[in-house]
Amino acid sequence: MKKVLVTGSSGFIAFHAIENLINSGFEVLGVDIVEPKNPFKECNYLKKNVIDLTEKDLDGIDYVIHLACDTNIKNSIENPVQTTSNNLGITVKLLSLSSKKNIKKLIFPSTASMYGNNAIPWKEDMVSDPGEPYSWQKLSIEYALKMWASRYKLPTTILRLFQVFGESQRKDTAIAHFIRQKKEKKPITLIRSSSKSKFKTGRRDWIYVKDIAEAFKLTLLSNETGKGEIINIASGELISVEEIAKTVGGEITFLPSRDYEVDDHLADVSKAKKILNWEYKTKVIPWLEDYLKKNL
Repeated sequence: MKKVLVTGSSGFIAFHAIENLINSGFEVLGVDIVEPKNPFKECNYLKKNVIDLTEKDLDGIDYVIHLACDTNIKNSIENPVQTTSNNLGITVKLLSLSSKKNIKKLIFPSTASMYGNNAIPWKEDMVSDPGEPYSWQKLSIEYALKMWASRYKLPTTILRLFQVFGESQRKDTAIAHFIRQKKEKKPITLIRSSSKSKFKTGRRDWIYVKDIAEAFKLTLLSNETGKGEIINIASGELISVEEIAKTVGGEITFLPSRDYEVDDHLADVSKAKKILNWEYKTKVIPWLEDYLKKNL
């Protein structure tokens, strides 16, 4: 049985990744400084900071999915030094350990926000244009993964994730925020798009977390990955944030646009189809309608 180390194992995406791996016959070790709220009995958990991992902790590990990260863009803008130290520091430590332990493949989830002001749809070979520390940190880590693959012969792959949604999502995600406002009988607050846009709010490429989990597994198993390549994981479709809010329902109010946000995020997903034989399965609006019936 192949064994996978999942860092950031108490997080939103990690929960679904671990579930998929267990159901696919993998043995899983989760590592996090926070204990998971809903642990899987089939998963072993190690309460530890990734920066403190030792070679012994990686004994018997075949693959690594590195999800431990400071993720909030606003937080990275307000705390660039600390978030950079955290995100780059733990990743370099993990890369070093993984190369020493001859890990078969390490997967890192990057962000679509680094495409910045490139014309849509965004393709993996576009020049990156990070507009805030979080995206820059992710880009720096991408370079590290590619270098580790060539210099230290550690097979690595970067999956650039777009607008993630799904069960148990983080409280700072758009959908979770809208649902919380709806439950509290408050107006849903939306950020206006820039004056260049024809739409009131930004449009996003929404991707379901369980579809992402499947992409992780396929990346581990693929003979075509491991060279530090970048692959977009997205739906390839645009849905406005306003449409999401209207699906949740209720009064809507608007706040001024934010200078670090781009109006439209849209992926070219042809590389994922070609290399991973992967396509998304779950559309955001039908999922949200069903979720609201069960949770409102």
